[in-house]
Amino acid sequence: MVYFIAIVMGYFVGTNALVNKRMGAMINGQPYSSVWQLMSGLGAFAGWFCILPAAYFVSTAWGNDFWNGLGFCAAALGGSLLSGFFQVPGFNQLLCAGAIVVNVACVVAVYILT
Repeated sequence: MVYFIAIVMGYFVGTNALVNKRMGAMINGQPYSSVWQLMSGLGAFAGWFCILPAAYFVSTAWGNDFWNGLGFCAAALGGSLLSGFFQVPGFNQLLCAGAIVVNVACVVAVYILT
């Protein structure tokens, strides 16, 4: 269950990274939307700051095991790769807007589960 939460967190971080890349695309020499690009970049950056404490909670909960925390980070990385495979161009911006709320809720859920 905890690793599924890691995949969900990684999916939202990857969605923010995709929106950041798409909004930075140049149209007539100007970025498509600099505000969306900035906010999605901050969301992707902040998402990893939600994943790392959750990985710490996982690694300390089961006998101070480093490998469980590393596996949690690997599952989050896999979730971010899944966001690239299952992307819907118009829907990614909507997911990007609520990503930080979902990631914070997932950190709380991991803390409660561990």
